[in-house]
Amino acid sequence: MKRTIFLAALFCAACMLFAQGVLDEDDSLLDKRSEESASPHSFSILTDFAYYPYSDMVSGSGERFAPMTGPYDGLQFAVTAAYDYTLPMPGSTAITKDNNIKLGAEFQISPATLKPRIFMSYSPAAFLVFDGGITLGTGWEFLGSQGMASYNPASGKYEDLTPFKNSFYEFDLGATFQFDAAALWPGDWHHIVFMSTYRFRYSGMTNQADGHPWCWAADYHKVNGPNYYVNMILGYQMPLKLSLFGLQAEFDGFYSDSQFAPQFRSIDGDFCRINLTPLVVFSLSKKDTLFVLFYFERRRGFDTERGVVNGRDQSDFEMRCSGGEWCFKRLAFRYIHEF
Repeated sequence: MKRTIFLAALFCAACMLFAQGVLDEDDSLLDKRSEESASPHSFSILTDFAYYPYSDMVSGSGERFAPMTGPYDGLQFAVTAAYDYTLPMPGSTAITKDNNIKLGAEFQISPATLKPRIFMSYSPAAFLVFDGGITLGTGWEFLGSQGMASYNPASGKYEDLTPFKNSFYEFDLGATFQFDAAALWPGDWHHIVFMSTYRFRYSGMTNQADGHPWCWAADYHKVNGPNYYVNMILGYQMPLKLSLFGLQAEFDGFYSDSQFAPQFRSIDGDFCRINLTPLVVFSLSKKDTLFVLFYFERRRGFDTERGVVNGRDQSDFEMRCSGGEWCFKRLAFRYIHEF
């Protein structure tokens, strides 16, 4: 699976080398910024909301689908303040005229987490962006949502960590290749856009031994160490209020199951989680953008139904991972206001 992902990303990179257009100056459609102002300063507020339905596990082998079995499994809400400063670089050709270095900072708060981030990006050509960042964060439990927790093998549960005494941290490096068909086929209705990002991340939780599972922002089965993230988007942009529709594919996981301690390896540590996400974008005004996303996720599957151990339900680490289970993960909204 990881070889397939690497080859796909490499193919995308080769395609981008022939492009002279740009999808967006940032590394994701979900972080779109206005280009109307000549000011090097950019400030925006991003509001995220997501609704999660419930789907029971379906035991078996190979790939299968887990239908929704309940109307509600949780809500997610976060607000992010984002600032960046753009330094233009000299350039004289169609490919290099928009070269720039961007310095930025984000501060995100949700009901269960607090997460600041600083980053820097460099765009040597219209179709290519390199970037890196440092993230720190802390979390707590809020209405059943765990912001930061550590797995306890005795109880088979994730138990909350003390906020500020424990911290999440992440260092990341990424490369993005982006292309707009209108660069080769000019026209307001010719914007077939494509983007591919490969990101190396080193994530960790303080006061946690290497190989021991922890949770960050209700995202479970994490351990200290390197991991990867791949994002690909194919979309069609239009000069309308409904400005884009498309499909996003995301892949993330660990490079090896040896990153997990031996007693936790039944979970298939290098399992590749996949999200396939139809999305639509509404340009409400020059400064207001709304994204609507429908996430279908490939999560870990297990070969048997969940049993009982010492009078309690088995945890995932006491079962054996077998194949992938597809389900409708969430309906998400992102609203961006730029100042």
